[in-house]
Amino acid sequence: MTYNIRLAGVGGQGIITAGNIISEAAMRSGQKVIMSEIHGLSQRGGSVTVDVRIGDCYGPIISQSSCDLVIGLELIETFRAIESFENVGTALMSTEKINPISLSMHKKEYPCLEDLMEKYGMGTRIYPVEAGEIAMEAGSSKAVNIVMIGVALGLNLFPMTADEVVYVLKDTFPEKKLGINMKALELGIALSGRMKTNIRENSTIQNRSS
Repeated sequence: MTYNIRLAGVGGQGIITAGNIISEAAMRSGQKVIMSEIHGLSQRGGSVTVDVRIGDCYGPIISQSSCDLVIGLELIETFRAIESFENVGTALMSTEKINPISLSMHKKEYPCLEDLMEKYGMGTRIYPVEAGEIAMEAGSSKAVNIVMIGVALGLNLFPMTADEVVYVLKDTFPEKKLGINMKALELGIALSGRMKTNIRENSTIQNRSS
């Protein structure tokens, strides 16, 4: 059995770092992992995606037929990742907006969330996350990637434990940055608890009205 994760964002958001952390944590749990990176114009804010395949997999790239989880660190890049698959089970989407080069070059406006949801969001459970605000609360805007990992852990979207991720964080970041990233992970997990409550409440309301 294989669990497929695609991470998407732009250069400078720590997409590859997040992919490495998820991969190493999964390996610590005793699972087979393959990770691949696809770089756009990453030095100029271009698209960057990382595929992490956990379990009985042989190719490094997730096939177009199905992806279990998309983690998007930027709004448009999240929907681009969803669009690239025929089926996506769940998507965690940071609501951060970073104007992509393609829009700037053609002088187009950034599309609104509602339009993106209507065009690309059908058939996928999409959870918006105010990850930028949470990262700043942790101490750095660059910690969005770790906030999103925390949210995914808290929603039980990873086939490994928080302890395994914490071990990898301690092995990844120098002491002066570790505290911020540990806080970002904790805040992401805490946010997932509030998200679960909202999901249950919305389900109850829908059941009562049906």
